[in-house]
Amino acid sequence: MSMEMEIIEPETFDRRSDEREAFSKVTAALASANDAGLRSALDDNKRLWSTLQDNLVQEDNDLPDSLKSQLISLANWVDGYTAKVLEGEGELEALISVNNSIMEGLA
Repeated sequence: MSMEMEIIEPETFDRRSDEREAFSKVTAALASANDAGLRSALDDNKRLWSTLQDNLVQEDNDLPDSLKSQLISLANWVDGYTAKVLEGEGELEALISVNNSIMEGLA
């Protein structure tokens, strides 16, 4: 069975909507993760934030420098705090809360 890939036309492409959806999926996975799936959900969250950070440093990123700087700092915090959660020293809810705040900003 062949799956057709949906082509997104540039005029209908909504980056904010796509970013919000990515955060929504990752955040839902974090919120519902059990002990066995926690590491995977945390890895997905780190990967999302790493991708965001990579996009923020691109020359063609039109966000204001101050916002880019704040988001990069937040990405660094997520990276470090994720290690604390894995070590049992941090609360998963803090990462979920940050993601929810980002989704609100993208709405």
